[in-house]
Amino acid sequence: MKSKIYYIILSILLSLTSCNSWLDVTPQGQMEATDMLSSEKGYNSALGGVYYTLSSSSMYGKELSYGMMDLLAQYWDISNNTSHSYYKLSQYDYKDANAISKFNAIWKGFYSAISQCNLIISSIEKNRSSIKYSELIEGEAYGLRAFAHMELFRMFGPVIKSEADLDKPAIAYRTELNTEAQKFESGREILAKVNTDLTKALELMKDDPIKTIGRKGDLNTSRLDYNEVVNRRGSRMNYYGVLGLLARLEQLRLNQDQAYIYAKRVIDEVEETKAITLIDKTNIESTVDSWKDLNYSCEMLFSLYTNNLYEMTNAVFYMDGESGDSRTSFGITTNLYTTFLNEIYGRTPDGAGTDNRLRYWFKLREGGEYYEILKLKKAPEAQGLSAAYDPEVPIMRLPEIYYIACEAQIGKDNDLALSYLNAVRETRNLVKLEGSLSAEELREYLMRDERKEFIGEGCMFLFYKRLFASIYVKQGVVIAPLDANFVFPIPDAEYEYSPNEK
Repeated sequence: MKSKIYYIILSILLSLTSCNSWLDVTPQGQMEATDMLSSEKGYNSALGGVYYTLSSSSMYGKELSYGMMDLLAQYWDISNNTSHSYYKLSQYDYKDANAISKFNAIWKGFYSAISQCNLIISSIEKNRSSIKYSELIEGEAYGLRAFAHMELFRMFGPVIKSEADLDKPAIAYRTELNTEAQKFESGREILAKVNTDLTKALELMKDDPIKTIGRKGDLNTSRLDYNEVVNRRGSRMNYYGVLGLLARLEQLRLNQDQAYIYAKRVIDEVEETKAITLIDKTNIESTVDSWKDLNYSCEMLFSLYTNNLYEMTNAVFYMDGESGDSRTSFGITTNLYTTFLNEIYGRTPDGAGTDNRLRYWFKLREGGEYYEILKLKKAPEAQGLSAAYDPEVPIMRLPEIYYIACEAQIGKDNDLALSYLNAVRETRNLVKLEGSLSAEELREYLMRDERKEFIGEGCMFLFYKRLFASIYVKQGVVIAPLDANFVFPIPDAEYEYSPNEK
C-alpha cells in the first residue's frame, strides 16, 4: 500500500505540470510541480486536475454514471449476450478480471483525487495572500476530499442496516500528503470526518458567487485575468453541492431528522436565490428542440463538465449514427424500451405514459432498431444561442433533495412526505398522488420515482444498497439484496505492507 500511495502522489505532481485547463478555456503553461502551488493559476490547475480525475471514463465520465453502476442497477439488459465484456459484472461476479480492473481503477481514481486535494489544502495557507478567491479554492478542495471519501465508503464500505454496522471497518480517511500506510477506520469515523470536511467547506464557501450568478454564471470580465474558479460554479464543488452532500451524508449516518434539516435548507435557499430550480415542464414540452433542457441541467447542484461525454455515450448507446460495439455497448432495444414503458414509467397506479422523462428522453433511432437516450446526447444547436445544456455528468440534482426530504418524513408526517414527492412528479407531467397513503406505499412510490428519474446517472444501485432493497428488473423479477452484491472488493494491493487484514 505504501508504494502505491507514493506512486499516486508522484504521478499527481508530474501530471500537474502538463495539464491544461479542465474546461479547455485558457490553457495553462507548463510549470514545475515545485513552483506550481505558489501562484493563482497553479491552484486553478491543481483543482482542474481533481475534476479531470473524477470525470475520466473509469470514474464519472462513464463507469460511475451511465456505465457499470447503471448496469448493476439492472437498467441495461445484456442477459443474452454472454460475450459482452460486462456480462459477469451484470451477474455480480466480482472475481472476474474485468470487474477487478474496474474496481481497482475506481479505488485508485478516488485516492488520486484525494491526494490532489491534500496537496492543495496543505499548501494554501502560506500562499493565501497571493491567491485570488483562496477561500473558494480551499472550500472546493475540502468539499471534494469529503465527497471522494464518502463515495469510497458508499461503494467499498459495508451495508449499513443498523447502528452496529457503522462500527465495521471500511476505508482509510487520508488527510495528509504522505506515503504512510493507514489503518482502515469504521464507517462511523469515516462519516464523522466527511462531516468535518463538508462543514469546513460550507463555511469557506458561504459567499459563493453561485448564489447571485447562478450555476452557469461567470464573474470574469477579462480573458487576460481569467479565473476558472468563478466560472460555471454548478459544474464545480459549490455551496449548494456541499449542502446537498450533507443531507446525503446524514442519510448514510441513519439520521433522518438531520437529513431533513439539510434538505429543507437546500430547498428553501434555492427557492430564494433561483440559482438552481426544478425544471419547468413547459421547457421540455417546447416545440423547439434546441430550447429543451433534456439533461435537466437547471436542477444540478453539483456536476462534472466532461468534454468527451457525447463521443462516449454515442458509442455506448448507438446514437447519432454510431454503430457501437456489441461487446461494450448497452443498446436500448425496442424490447427494453417496452420494459421501460410498461414496467417503469407507465407502471400503475403511480406511473403514466404522459411522464415527460419517458416521452422526451427516449427517441427511436432512424432504422427502428434502437432507442437513443437524449439526456445523454448532445443538445441540438440553436443559431445565435448557446446550447440548452452542456456535457455535464450530474453528481447531485435537486430532485434527490426532494426525495431525501420525502423519505425523512415517511412515518412521521406522511402528507408532508407526499408533498415533496408530488413536487417532483408535477414537473415531470404526472398527476399528484392523492389520498392518505401508508408509510409502506410512500416508500414504494418514492423508490419507483427514483428509478424513473436517475436512469443514466449511476444513482440507483447505491440507493438500493443504502436501503438494502431488492434490485428491480421488471414486475415479478427482482434480485434479492445480498451484502456480496453491494460491497465492492477493496484491491488486494491495499493489504500489502499495511496494518489491514483482508
